[in-house]
Amino acid sequence: MQNRISNTGLSVAYEPENCAPVADIVFIHGFDGHPYKSWASARAPHTATSPATAQPKASGDGSGKSSPVFWPVDLLPKECPDSRILMYGYETAIANVMAGATNDIVFSYSKDLLSVLGRERILNRPLIFVAHGLGGLIVKAMLASSATSTAIEHNNVIDSTAAVIFLGTPHRGSPNRTAPSELVQSTVGTYLEQAQEAFSRLWQKHDFRVKTFQGMSNKAAPASSSMIGDRRERAETINANHMEMCRFTGVDDPNYHRVAGELRSIYLSIARSVDLSGHIQRSGSMLSDASLVQRHGANEDELSEAEKACLQSLWFPNMNAHSQNLKNPAEQTCLWLFKHKAYEDWFNGRNRDKNFGLLWLKGKPGVGKSTLMKEAFRRSVLGQAKSDYCTAAFFFDAGGVELEHSPVGLFRSLLYQLLPGQREHLQNLAKLLDKTKLDRGDDAAESLLSDEAELKFLFESVFAQASAKRTLIFIDALDECDLESIRSQAYFWKKMTESAYTQGVDLNVCLSSRHYPSISIRGCPEIVIEHHNSHDIAAYVEQRLKPLDIAIEKKLLQDTVLRKSAGVFLWVVLIVDIMLMDWDQGKNLQYLLKQLDVVPEELETLFSDIFRSLSAEERQLTVRFFQWAILAVRPLRLHEWHHILAFIRQPTPSSLREWRGSDYFTDNDSQLERQIRAVSRGLVEVRPRVGEPKDRGFETISVCASAGSLDDEYGDTRVVQVIHESVRDFFLKSNGFSILDPSVGSHPIGDGHRSIMATCLDYINIAELDTLIQAR
Repeated sequence: MQNRISNTGLSVAYEPENCAPVADIVFIHGFDGHPYKSWASARAPHTATSPATAQPKASGDGSGKSSPVFWPVDLLPKECPDSRILMYGYETAIANVMAGATNDIVFSYSKDLLSVLGRERILNRPLIFVAHGLGGLIVKAMLASSATSTAIEHNNVIDSTAAVIFLGTPHRGSPNRTAPSELVQSTVGTYLEQAQEAFSRLWQKHDFRVKTFQGMSNKAAPASSSMIGDRRERAETINANHMEMCRFTGVDDPNYHRVAGELRSIYLSIARSVDLSGHIQRSGSMLSDASLVQRHGANEDELSEAEKACLQSLWFPNMNAHSQNLKNPAEQTCLWLFKHKAYEDWFNGRNRDKNFGLLWLKGKPGVGKSTLMKEAFRRSVLGQAKSDYCTAAFFFDAGGVELEHSPVGLFRSLLYQLLPGQREHLQNLAKLLDKTKLDRGDDAAESLLSDEAELKFLFESVFAQASAKRTLIFIDALDECDLESIRSQAYFWKKMTESAYTQGVDLNVCLSSRHYPSISIRGCPEIVIEHHNSHDIAAYVEQRLKPLDIAIEKKLLQDTVLRKSAGVFLWVVLIVDIMLMDWDQGKNLQYLLKQLDVVPEELETLFSDIFRSLSAEERQLTVRFFQWAILAVRPLRLHEWHHILAFIRQPTPSSLREWRGSDYFTDNDSQLERQIRAVSRGLVEVRPRVGEPKDRGFETISVCASAGSLDDEYGDTRVVQVIHESVRDFFLKSNGFSILDPSVGSHPIGDGHRSIMATCLDYINIAELDTLIQAR
């Protein structure tokens, strides 16, 4: 194989034999690298994996000796079978770098790369770039040149770029000047910052996918240097130094799993969305991709310039950034949803006289709601060609720009996706925008598309009369919508689906959210995800722990992870990554088991974000709430929380009578559950008692409003507990209390117990208890 790879220029390393490639994957090596040697690794002694290509022994030399693992050919075709794999080579000389010619080198090789891509590739075939070190700078410069080129074959490169994967690329300057690649950085100087700013603009405009991998030990580019620094960035660490981070020993290499998993995800997204003509379909990209028009069975040429301009006005950058950044589900996961009766009924339009076409997926933070919604939307898009319906989706992102978490962004995105299939409404909107521009100017037309009420009216008009096509809409993470709009959005979709049903319009909407905020919609079926995802978690853990070669240890780790997961998929993903990294570093089983009690940094960030919107008054109440929920010596039963919630508020009621007459009195357990969910922001739940003997003498009298049912499933003796042990560890082993309220002292656990004691003393002082004791 090495003989087939030219030292310079573009070489085809692999092509599918029986079909046209769906994508070109282009590898660009780093400083002082080689298009073969940079990606080839000595085979691990225990690895017995045969090449995964359509060309057996492609990288061998026929000598019978153990050949290096050239993973772009020996391994990657199994992940991306219908892709063409190309290697780009160039020469760098240290003398040129020392002479200060690095900027010219990058520009020169980027021009060469653009020229050869223009000659050697088919227009519109999706491109995936995998770049190591300096190769990443060449790719960024090449894309910048492509974006400004007037030559069709050159400009088409940026239009066809689906993804860029950076491996240890220095995106910004570094204080360390010792390694060769750092010499490159020192000479480039401000060029790095300028190149990065230009690349970020291209990323935002063309909406391709970007992934950053950083090396660990002996890094030529430290973490701050190899980070792009963009909000959309998803950086991941590879357990290898700068030179070895792009070489893998086999399919069991954990580092290969990380990089190949990303490539497989990108490849599958392309393979699922490439039409017969080979055009890449990025639903969030500019209209020139033509994907939306084709998706609705129309021809882009049929659209008038006014209609195209109308759709362009609805589009906004990052429209699909959040959904694109979501990883595809692991193999053999998510299947349960499509067999669930409530989902099948919704998807197939059954029982619309009862649910009016509305379905709600709910779950704890981190259970995989967005992954399920992305997979459900993907399947519905694939089914459009065979069925007479149209589909659209929006994924709220609280961490995104305003349009990514507002109703305005939601309606603009849905209209952008649906109007190509509703030509009459598209024409009406185009005329309205033209008239508005003519009468009041461009700013007025732009304001019209920034007005929630106007957009809502436009959306309602699309479904005001019977349509030939049924419509499926997926709205993910409703809880990440603007706080003041969440409830009104839920009620809007209830009203919208009921109105459509009355008008004979087949509109079906699937929502997803966390349990908090607690919103109930009468007649809307709900699917609680954590009640159904245990098999998915088991399948994922089994797949990820395959590299562990000791069966007993692997089984113990699998069982322990499953037992502790409580349906929180995100915790499982993060903790398995940590365990595999520790395993690679030679840690023993005892150490790995201890890591299951560590709260991953990403979860700490998630929990912190959940509390971000609390007011100062709410923070004080929430701190006291978690002091009781976390520090109590036993799980507290639901009926006890009627009193706890009453007496942790300020000012404390002086009597039960005063409490019963207050705004905070809880009439029943259902109301209490909603309060618990609200105060805890969904991190505490009410659950049945499990494995606990019933105490016959247990609190035979209750002074609260409830009757004291001993029903384990629905009664008030159910317990109130955190949704997952990582929440408890967030408060006990991390800075959970001080993150929740910075005014908490340096001894939050001791302060918490004192707070509980003070509440107990306040409770003892109420007058009714004196009467009760005297009666006994």
